[in-house]
Amino acid sequence: MPDFTKRDRGPVRQKIPRIGPKEAARLFTQCESLLGNSTALVGDLRRGGFAQFLTPLHEKILELAVQPDSWGDRTRARLISEILAVKEIPAETASFEDIVEISNVAMPCFLLELGRRKRHIEIEFPADPFNPDARFRFSVGPSYPIHSISSEQLSRLVAEAGEELVGLCYFGDQQSRERIEAELTRWDTATDSKKRPDRPC
Repeated sequence: MPDFTKRDRGPVRQKIPRIGPKEAARLFTQCESLLGNSTALVGDLRRGGFAQFLTPLHEKILELAVQPDSWGDRTRARLISEILAVKEIPAETASFEDIVEISNVAMPCFLLELGRRKRHIEIEFPADPFNPDARFRFSVGPSYPIHSISSEQLSRLVAEAGEELVGLCYFGDQQSRERIEAELTRWDTATDSKKRPDRPC
């Protein structure tokens, strides 16, 4: 699983502050309290989609969810167990593949939601981002084009430009923004060329 808070290489040198154990424990308790009303939260995810599910989770909980330590692990596990419940997969019987598949989409979504709240990016989540056919509407900034990307492309973006995605979502770093925009534009161009019919000889 990618370490979204590791910023010791690449063009951006801002350091993401880690949430300490005492505050992390308090935030996890808050998260547990929110998720304790699982009927309402699961209902939000089913009725209003993933964006509605994220709404009650304040920014610090999302930051903790992407933090690569034991508190981050616990927070992610708790959030993912709720998502599994919506997909009618009991957490205690979920396979390793199920959990990895959900995590590989959920983790970038938590990061993108942070970027949206900080107003560094624009993102529209599909109702069910875990559906292989789901599409995200993503823009790296207000004056940039909106790209339609799949969950598979989102995972690929994390693999190829995870550091830049962190720089953009946390700090609005311009170099990160340009790198990601170039990558998204390259994908758009490749897709368009595949769709374009060959010219007759």
